Amino acid sequence: MIFDLHHLKKANINYLSHGVRVIKVSIVLIALGVIGIIHGLFPFAFVETVSNGVKKIADEMSHF
Repeated sequence: MIFDLHHLKKANINYLSHGVRVIKVSIVLIALGVIGIIHGLFPFAFVETVSNGVKKIADEMSHF
């Protein structure tokens, strides 16, 4: 669903807390994307960083 006007109520979280949480996750995902590009160019660098980071985010998201 693209729009859910009751999302915050269903998630039982206020606007500010939700915004901060989503921005933090987004920044980490952007950083992991950049690290993934670096790893693609230099396979010996950041060998497990992206996969570990994505697993950590997935675990954290399952507990929201």
